[in-house]
Amino acid sequence: MRDQYRCYMLTGYVKTPFLVLLSFFLPLVAFAPANATDFGPNLSLPDSSVVMPLVAQENYTTFFMISNVGESDGSPLEPEPVEINWDFFDASGELVASVSRYVLGEGGTDVVDPNAVRSKSEDGTLGPPISLAGRNGFVVVSAWDEEPRLIGNFTVANIATSAAWGAAGIGLGANGLLVPGDSAVGSTFKINDLADNLLVVIGIDDFSFVPTSLTDGFAPDDGEEILGLQISLQSNATFDPSADEAVRQLSASAFFTTIEELFPRTNPGLSATLVVKPTDPSLTLVAFYGQAVGPFGAGQTLRMVVSE
Repeated sequence: MRDQYRCYMLTGYVKTPFLVLLSFFLPLVAFAPANATDFGPNLSLPDSSVVMPLVAQENYTTFFMISNVGESDGSPLEPEPVEINWDFFDASGELVASVSRYVLGEGGTDVVDPNAVRSKSEDGTLGPPISLAGRNGFVVVSAWDEEPRLIGNFTVANIATSAAWGAAGIGLGANGLLVPGDSAVGSTFKINDLADNLLVVIGIDDFSFVPTSLTDGFAPDDGEEILGLQISLQSNATFDPSADEAVRQLSASAFFTTIEELFPRTNPGLSATLVVKPTDPSLTLVAFYGQAVGPFGAGQTLRMVVSE
């Protein structure tokens, strides 16, 4: 089924918006500044695809919300449902569930619980539930018609601490396009005050018809290096970029970790800036970070910046 709506650059296909912009900017490339970028993830406008993390291992659970703000057939008072596809990937990059769900246009909203993922037909009939409990990974939610109609957000809850945090999903496809090699940047609160924290880094193949994992939905071979990450923690008290740095070579398309695991010797009284960079400059990634002090949590979609 996936072959019906996904094709690749190897077959000569490139996203239409990319072709249009490339033809316009090509004569200006030689005059662009070295740190200029024409593209990036979309955090403000509706888009044709939305990427969000799936956290459902141990004490964690997640739920997703998607709003379809695009046009819909039918009268304004009775808009026709629009088909939206949900692709769930394991952290390894393997596609583990794919369902289509119809949702009203012009403001229709859909909520999905990964513990009971169901298809939903145009008349509202639900398919059998699929449980993704016990998995970490990510979801790609896409409009079949490629229209920039989707906005999304997610909430991650830790049942053991009664803390929760959420953030906006990343829009890609029509208005958002990732730049290979770019870094994801965010911030963390005083580490010794945190009851909970989680960093999620997702390697995305953003050159397909629909965003997918770095393994194109397949399980990686044993020992195959898929995603290399260089993660640094920059103290807010002293400027020393090399003081705290971790490198991970992963046989997976996504990485889930904590500040304590990455930087066990970090001064716990300091707030800091997180920087996540792919070791392979040809790869694209997105990242999310959540933290909680007691039951009070805050999440962030890390911003993308041009790597040096």
